[in-house]
Amino acid sequence: MMRNGLDKEMYESTPIYLKLIDKLAPFYTKIGVDYGQMRTILETKMIMDSRRDPVIQGMSSNEDEREDKNHFFRSLWVYALVSVFMLFLFVYDNWVFQYTTYFSYLFIMVFFTMLANFSTILLDTKDADLIGSKPVSQKTIGAAKATHISIYLISFTFAVGLVIILSTFYFNGILAGILLIILTLLASLWTLGLTIILYATVLKHFDGERLKNIIAYSQISVSIFMVAGYYLMGQIFEIIDPSTFLVEMDLSLGHALLFPMWFVAPFGLLQEGFKMVYVIYTLFLFLGTIGIGILYYINSDKIDRNLQKMNKTKMRVSERSLLENGTEKLLCLSSLEKAYYHFTWQLTKNEREFKTRLYPSIASALVFPLFIFFTTLRGGQSITSQNTLTFSYLPYFTMLSIPMIAVVTQFSVNHKGSWIFELSPGRAKGPFLRAVTKVMLVKILLPMYSFISLLILVLMGFAQSVHLLNGFLLMSVILYFEMKRSVKTLPFTRKYAASEANQGCLSGLIFFVPVFIVSISMIVLQTFIPYAEWGVLLLLISINIWWIKKGFDE
Repeated sequence: MMRNGLDKEMYESTPIYLKLIDKLAPFYTKIGVDYGQMRTILETKMIMDSRRDPVIQGMSSNEDEREDKNHFFRSLWVYALVSVFMLFLFVYDNWVFQYTTYFSYLFIMVFFTMLANFSTILLDTKDADLIGSKPVSQKTIGAAKATHISIYLISFTFAVGLVIILSTFYFNGILAGILLIILTLLASLWTLGLTIILYATVLKHFDGERLKNIIAYSQISVSIFMVAGYYLMGQIFEIIDPSTFLVEMDLSLGHALLFPMWFVAPFGLLQEGFKMVYVIYTLFLFLGTIGIGILYYINSDKIDRNLQKMNKTKMRVSERSLLENGTEKLLCLSSLEKAYYHFTWQLTKNEREFKTRLYPSIASALVFPLFIFFTTLRGGQSITSQNTLTFSYLPYFTMLSIPMIAVVTQFSVNHKGSWIFELSPGRAKGPFLRAVTKVMLVKILLPMYSFISLLILVLMGFAQSVHLLNGFLLMSVILYFEMKRSVKTLPFTRKYAASEANQGCLSGLIFFVPVFIVSISMIVLQTFIPYAEWGVLLLLISINIWWIKKGFDE
């Protein structure tokens, strides 16, 4: 009797995601996974994710510090709140339009989250070292890793889509709502499957440093592809009567490469009835799902084995570039700050985890304004007929990568070496943070901003040069304040945990509104008030000189 009571109490305390996974035990067993071992590994990983990192540098602790908390799950409500803005879709009585926009948004959010935040888990070699030496198969280790990420990814996916799913039940009926739940779950699993297959393919043919670079570049390519796909989605539809919200669609088999459209086709069949293009796209979805399942089954036990190639890298002496040496002399005032500047430059140059988390957001922040730029120029119109305001805001898109920069500079794969920083004098914290912020400004933001600004200067002449300079100085100030707000510990001293995987997205959402207001105010002020740009220039130069000299000093 007592035994039954204990079992019941343990079952009730089991997290809901583990209860759901228990229902899938026969499936795991059927594909060759030892479910008992996998569940133990998974439960241990989730408990470790819930444990808070040790506090460093004497930061104050909260009363509930000892409680096991998973900050990832606690922050998902923010994404559900942001998705409220997508309710405008139900103004249009066209299901294909509604769910094309929805799945485009969903895939971009989930792909970026997958690439930027969970690649470090997929490419982690510790499981093979710690668990692989035990009588545990590679397939079981791979299944535990994939399930671990799936819990977070599916939770994130449904948080992003919750508002649309509930609204679908209300506006489009129960059948459409159930279909949307199934396809949303499938979209999340597609993202994970495609990423695993991509990495397994790369890992099969390459090793060492070349492999790390290929993975980083592949993430940039996927990010560009997703932004380009979102842009092309908008070319399929045309609002032909704004008063009645009438939408005309130009969908053909030529759009078959846009696989989010495959997820939309079942809704077209549901609302409009039989159409050959919808049938073919639904067939693509069905066959694509089977194909991903087969490829995952083939590669799931190989990826962990091939991951050991990540450690087979020849040590190379990294030389300092002219840009690194030149900017160090120009921006760093003390020998301590110069040392931290070179340390940060070399760490961000060589650490794979830093690149895999930051590069996707850099790619999206750079590519998105480029699509807007060339879209504005199409049609053979003269540049003099363009509204200059159209181009004025484009460089400001590079600021969207600032929140992710502030997040990734807190973490490092070599975080255990942070003890050496604690041996430094207390006054070292200010120079360290200044050096990190300057490296991020020069190495990451300056090239992005310069590239977009150069396009504008070539087409519009140097009339916008002061505006563009002010934009960069504003970005420098915003980077300083965001680093000061976000980085509460010394940089590169925290271990990356899956429970904190959505920090970059969450920071970006919080960051977007005030930066949007400041940027629009800057553009309007400089455009409509004579000589205002010169006053803004002097003010921003003064603020930048101050933070470059004394920023982060306490």
